Amino acid sequence: MRILHSPAVFLFLSLALSALPGPAALAEEPVGGGQVISLEDQLNTGLKTRRPEETAFIEEVARLVNEGKLPRKLVDSTFMWAVRRRQTYPFPAFERALRLQSDRLGVGL
Repeated sequence: MRILHSPAVFLFLSLALSALPGPAALAEEPVGGGQVISLEDQLNTGLKTRRPEETAFIEEVARLVNEGKLPRKLVDSTFMWAVRRRQTYPFPAFERALRLQSDRLGVGL
């Protein structure tokens, strides 16, 4: 279970998942061994969300990505930046950065 929290695993997953085109492939992506991981699960696990407000924010991000309103590449790159920047608890950095970037795109978070 400790492997799921490894930044290297999420780097691999983010790069692999961001290479897939189109909104149809955004909800769930196959990983190795026949497992499927959703964007929401990837973000909650990698960002180590703890509180209901954090989980709600991740749900909103996943919804906007699935609707095609928020680019998956933006979410993935912000995710990786936050994980590399604050490895012990990366959620606050991710939330601040993604709110700023989504505001620039005119997508309210």
